[in-house]
Amino acid sequence: MCYTIFMERLLDFFIPKSYKLSLSIDKHAKFLSGNVKIEGKTKSSGLVKLHSVGQTIDFVKINDEKVDFSLENCVLTAVAPALSVVSVEVGFHGPLNENMQGAYLSTYSLDGKEERIVSTQFESHYARECFPCVDEPAAKATFDLVIAVPDKDDIVLSNMEVSASNRFLPAQHGAHDRMLNASGPEGRLEDGTEPRRVLEPDTRNDGMAGLASRDDLRAKASWYSWHFKQTPRMSTYLLAFAIGKFNCLEKKTKSGILVRTFAPLDKDKSLLKFPNDVAVKALDFYENLFKTPYPLKKLDQVAIPDFEAGAMENWGLVTYRESQLLCSESSSLASKKSVALTVTHELSHQWFGNLVTMKWWNDLWLNESFATIMEYYCTDFCFSKYKVWNDFFTSDCLAALYRDAISGVQAVREDVSDPAEIATLFDPCIVYAKGAHLMLMLIREMGEENFFTGLKAYFEKNKYKNTDANDLWASLEPFAKGFSVRDFMTAWLTEPGYPVVTDEAQQRFLLDGSTDDKKYPIPEVRNDMSGHYLINLSGPEFDEALENFKNLSTEERLRLLIDRMLLAETPIVSSASLLPLIAKFKDETSAPVWEIIDGIISKLTLFIDYDSPEEEKYKAYLYSLVEKPLKKLGLEPKPGESLNDNELRQTLLSVAVYSKNPELLENLASPYSSDLRSLDADLRPFILTAKMWLEEKTFFPEVLAAYKTETDPDVKSDLRSALGKPRLKENLDLAFSFLKDSDLIKPQDHLSFLLRLRRWKFSRDRALDWLFENWDYIYKINGEKSIEDYPRYFASTIDKREESDRFFEFFTPMSDNPVLARTLKVAKNDIDSTLKLIEADKAAVLRAIRKLS
Repeated sequence: MCYTIFMERLLDFFIPKSYKLSLSIDKHAKFLSGNVKIEGKTKSSGLVKLHSVGQTIDFVKINDEKVDFSLENCVLTAVAPALSVVSVEVGFHGPLNENMQGAYLSTYSLDGKEERIVSTQFESHYARECFPCVDEPAAKATFDLVIAVPDKDDIVLSNMEVSASNRFLPAQHGAHDRMLNASGPEGRLEDGTEPRRVLEPDTRNDGMAGLASRDDLRAKASWYSWHFKQTPRMSTYLLAFAIGKFNCLEKKTKSGILVRTFAPLDKDKSLLKFPNDVAVKALDFYENLFKTPYPLKKLDQVAIPDFEAGAMENWGLVTYRESQLLCSESSSLASKKSVALTVTHELSHQWFGNLVTMKWWNDLWLNESFATIMEYYCTDFCFSKYKVWNDFFTSDCLAALYRDAISGVQAVREDVSDPAEIATLFDPCIVYAKGAHLMLMLIREMGEENFFTGLKAYFEKNKYKNTDANDLWASLEPFAKGFSVRDFMTAWLTEPGYPVVTDEAQQRFLLDGSTDDKKYPIPEVRNDMSGHYLINLSGPEFDEALENFKNLSTEERLRLLIDRMLLAETPIVSSASLLPLIAKFKDETSAPVWEIIDGIISKLTLFIDYDSPEEEKYKAYLYSLVEKPLKKLGLEPKPGESLNDNELRQTLLSVAVYSKNPELLENLASPYSSDLRSLDADLRPFILTAKMWLEEKTFFPEVLAAYKTETDPDVKSDLRSALGKPRLKENLDLAFSFLKDSDLIKPQDHLSFLLRLRRWKFSRDRALDWLFENWDYIYKINGEKSIEDYPRYFASTIDKREESDRFFEFFTPMSDNPVLARTLKVAKNDIDSTLKLIEADKAAVLRAIRKLS
């Protein structure tokens, strides 16, 4: 990239009002050519500045007259009349990206042949990699989009519904106006797509700009243009399109919105019904909750084979990683929950982010914190049996508390001074999870009715506009009783960290045992999970709470255990005290409580060396705790059993499998069938793991063959997990070779597979070596938005001083890179805290393990 250290705001020079954008895209030649006409207003300098990355600029016109221009540091500059409404037209061309940013190519295999899809990822600042624009969230404008493709069988989707389509022969001169003015019939075909009106080939010399002059495009063939209705005013990062052959399922909401879910042709249509139904229910829920209609006539969801994020909330065309959208009734409970939460998250963005958008990325939390808390409100309403609030407490809240206890971590609201830093704001534990936790704290302080009444006023006042935190506080303030929303939330959002409360005193909680004099507003210390703080009970108070454990609410029980687990990572509570605590829950039947117990069990392995006598004793002890409740539940689900029992079984099995008990492994492996979809989806990961450990020599090739042909994302994920646990050298060699086979391990799955190898004792050291030796390759396959995840997550796996030294010897020279700077600073504190904890508590934990019966 060619960014400068100083981040110039181009909206200070030119304010766009509307875009007329025509693109011709050849996915076979990996080429894009386009023409954009922007109507807008100049300021006193008379300069028009547009972001442009990776494009060759063919010409620039101001008010239909060609002008000179410059392109420096990814900014296109031309001179226009000052303080005037002007028309800026730019012709451009360039390659399609292949790094999951901008407009990019995605591939999959169908009947042994490669199929291609073109998709977009414009958030946060990647629209500029597709076309010249003012690529800033406050630069809202309308978009008239025309897309031309050479394949008549391709479906083209965008934010809005299709207004017309036709066939034409490309030639040398621009045809933007002709294409925009074309009209066609309304309606849809049986597959859910709009019809293409195929015209006779047009031989006039007014085809798409420059197509016939480029050998890269098949200019002599007929092309097919798709014309989309004008969008509402919106930010550039929300523009989107998808091109390819898709299966489709559709349904309407109560208010008549057409909801369609698309997937590549290799995906069975049965995978579309669940996510489509979730979207319909979600739009109905949000329209009722927000008292603000969804402003578009349709909502499309598309599964993309190569997708860096989990999903992207483009207005009216939400794009997803396949595993975060495609799901059937036979999929695992975890997949159903994940898909439901992802869909409801993205659809809440149609209001939070799309209808009302933050002015700048420092208020990203206005999008993501809200969407995260809303996904739980919506999913809980649509699928109350899932009890997803428990997942919020045991995953999001816990992750936020851990991350926010590391010195140097960012605040929820954080300023950025370089475009590359924007990517670092998307810390899932902070701007998503912590921000959502703070939102829950505010909602419970205000009361739900008051909060959502204020939210309705916020949407009414600010729709189609850009806002900052003060606009939200102004709407909520009249409905808050007895406290200032502005003061309360500003203190929490602009400062990192949180306190531990002892009696009535508070101090900042940090995992390294240090503290500072920060104070946080807490109107009332609650024993539920709403507060972003820890409660430090005295020994007698904690024992009394345990005695009364069954009488506590689920949130109070989780609060008690989560606080204790975190406090045990500091000198406040001894890590060794967690061992006798585990034993008190051998008869516990609550799945979310066992989720935290499992977390405590995992944390204690930090002090135990592989294959040591202490590890063997710890494994045997844990198996003795879960053997009885597992036998009571049975290894296979019973007809009509509760979802709690289903989830409890999975958590207990994850503890039991760690023991490598031979009888358990045999019993788990026995239901195996090569018809993987016939296996119980919730048990399938355990079945594959047990089978792999028992019969790796013959089973690894079988799993690999199945993985190469499997199309169900749920099954494929289970197979990939099994492939990440080899012990034999030849299979370890194969597993590491997969990391450079992007057809086998897609770039989006690369980090998770590498981390799986890192967390597996037989490949742990080799995985760290691989990270260092292949960093250039890692940087190549990842966009800047995700590259920081590698040092961030690897830092959490380092528990030896020599590994720490190697880690920072490698990464310290990169600490000036704005994409990595904050992550490396936090990683240093994270690793130092871990090593300090091990040094302080290891001996006591090992002594306690030796005393176990």
